Formats: sequence, C-alpha cells, structure tokens
Amino acid sequence: MIRDFVKQTDDTICDFLAPLDDFRIEKQDEDAEFEAMLRKFIENGCEEVESGNTEDDDAMPFPPSLGDINVDLRLGSDEDEDEEDDMLSTTGELELNPNNTVKVEILQPTKHPERELQKLVGCKEIKERIDELITLNRYNIRMHAMNPKGKIHELSLHSIFLGRPGTGKTTVCKIMGSLLHKAGMLSKGHVVVAGRGTFVGTNWGDEERAVRQVIELAQGGVLMIDEAYLLNSDNRNDPGKMVIPLLMEILANEKQRDLAIVLCGYKQPMLRLLELNPGLESRFPNRFEFKDFSVDELLDITKMRIGEYNYTFTPSAWDLYKSIVTEAYSTRDPQTWGNARFIANQLERIYLTHAQRCIKGDIFDKREFFSITPADIQPIEVPKAKPRIGF
Repeated sequence: MIRDFVKQTDDTICDFLAPLDDFRIEKQDEDAEFEAMLRKFIENGCEEVESGNTEDDDAMPFPPSLGDINVDLRLGSDEDEDEEDDMLSTTGELELNPNNTVKVEILQPTKHPERELQKLVGCKEIKERIDELITLNRYNIRMHAMNPKGKIHELSLHSIFLGRPGTGKTTVCKIMGSLLHKAGMLSKGHVVVAGRGTFVGTNWGDEERAVRQVIELAQGGVLMIDEAYLLNSDNRNDPGKMVIPLLMEILANEKQRDLAIVLCGYKQPMLRLLELNPGLESRFPNRFEFKDFSVDELLDITKMRIGEYNYTFTPSAWDLYKSIVTEAYSTRDPQTWGNARFIANQLERIYLTHAQRCIKGDIFDKREFFSITPADIQPIEVPKAKPRIGF
C-alpha cells in the first residue's frame, strides 16, 4: 500500500512539473536564439539592420555614439525580477609602482535602475536630465534604423555632478551607469569610484600609470572621480595636476567611447576647475546639480530607511524626531551639512539605543519590538553655522 501511494505521488508530481519543464526548455531556446541574434548584430555591425524593421527598435542594444562594444550578456538581465536590488560593491587594485598599490571601490550594476531612480527622494531635475539622455539614444536608434547611412546626433556621456556630501551623487552615478548599460550605451554599467588618492603616487610617472589602469578598469562602465577639484591645487609642482590633462588626452581618442567619466564635487570649486581647464567644458557637456534636501525630503528619506527594517515611530517619537531634524537643519553649517548622511548617522544612533532597550528590557512583543519611542531618540552633534563678524 505504501509503495502504491509513493508511486501515485511521484506520478502526480511529474504531471505537475511537466509543463514547467516544457516552459524551461522553451525559455532556454528563446534565450539562446536571442543571444545568437544579439551577437550576430554586434559582430556584423548596425548597417545590416533592415531600415524598415522598427517594431522593436526601442529595445535594440545599439550604442550609436560608442562604436563597437562587447556587450556582456550576463549584466542587465531581467532574471529574478522580484529580487531586491543589491547595492553590491567589490574592490579593484591598481599598481602605481612595485612598492605602491591602491584599492578602488567598484559598484556593481543594479538590476532595476528605473525602479531605483524613481525611489530617489527629490532630484526631479536630475531624473529629467537622465531621461533626456536615454530618450536621445532611443531616438538615435530609430533614426539609424530609418536611415542607416545618415548622420545621427552626437551623444556624450561624460558629466559633471555638482553638490555637497550626502546629496545622492554616488547613488545617482550607480543608477545612471546601470541605465546606460540597459539602454545599450555602455557594455557593462559598473561604476569605479576614484579620488585624488587613487592617482597621486610616490614616484615619477605613477599618475600616468594610475590613470591608464583606472580607465582600463572602468571600460564599459562609469569612472566617478569624487572631489575632482583636488586634482588642480594652487601648487605648481603638485603631481595631481597631471591627471586632468591625461584624462583629456585619453578622451580625445575616438576609440575610448565605451566609457562615461563623471567628475564630482562642491559647486564653486568644480566651477573654478572648469574655468582653469577650458577643454573640460566641451568634454563634459552634461551638468547635474544636486541641491540640499529640504526638511520634508529628509523626513521622507527617514521613512524609507526605517521601512527597510519594518520600524515605526510612535506619534510622540516622530514629533521629537521632526523637531531634532528641523533644529539641525535651521542651524546647519552649509559647508559641512551632511544631508542624507546626517539622517543615516542619526538613525544609526537611534537603532543602537533601541536595540539596547529591547534586549535589556527583555522585549518579545512584536509591535513593541519594532516601535521607536522617545526613549530611543538621542540627538547627535552636528556642526552649526558660525556667526558672521562685521558687516
């Protein structure tokens, strides 16, 4: 009897799984066919695309302004559609000389960049500007399909990000790299994060080696240089002054198209950098300004972040928290204000205090365990604006 029951159960499971097996085989065949078509398209060039076929031109992985690139079919996949996006990062290593190596952070592409972009608080103008770049690329694709031998619009991906710390420059850079990859404008979409310390070495020639290695590491993605104005100090003998001209030389090479360079930093120092290097203005036509978050936007960021842990504020705790954020914002020093970083630091302090209260109080009630109370809120110290002296 048991043997018959097991056999009957196995037959039922097999009948249930049979359609799934057929689906997997069909899906694998479709994936293989698509990959073969895509590789043929890349290898043979875009001019073989029939001009009359515009049915799916918006989704075509065609980077008209980037030349021939090797698309990594593993990146930008829509598999695991329901999985959360992971802000994953790895580390790359540069060898400036036999005695000096430098590590750089590499941000991996996000799976759902459109979703992540829309989740950003504020940044309306930045979202619109990125959408313009993607739309122009889609237009170029359609334009080429209709007139394969005609001229298409120039599209430069190099950008300037202006803004203070905590305004979302790195986050937007990661999302932008993923969006450009998904649109077929970059072959990988990763982001290499660099700064002055990445390039300036100890020996003569380290800077040139660093620049070339960083460019190679960033191929197919985005090279983000934070606080780029530090590469142009007033010291005539500063080796960092060599980096910008080296970048300009590399950007002049038409083969270096599978790359987007983003220079980031405070607005005024970055504008001075552009004035001192007139060639940068034309090489970096896309300018994004990241403004300080308002109090309401900072509170929205707070709600999003505590929601990731399923926390809620009690009404009295929320009133106390709002008063702390408002007070910190109104007395902030504009030169040192942390924006979203202030919120992150404040919440970290709250989490630590809340955890101690729950453990020491032996709290097991779920609702109470995930409730932030006034007892959990301990204000952190933030630099305040210095009063002006004189007129």
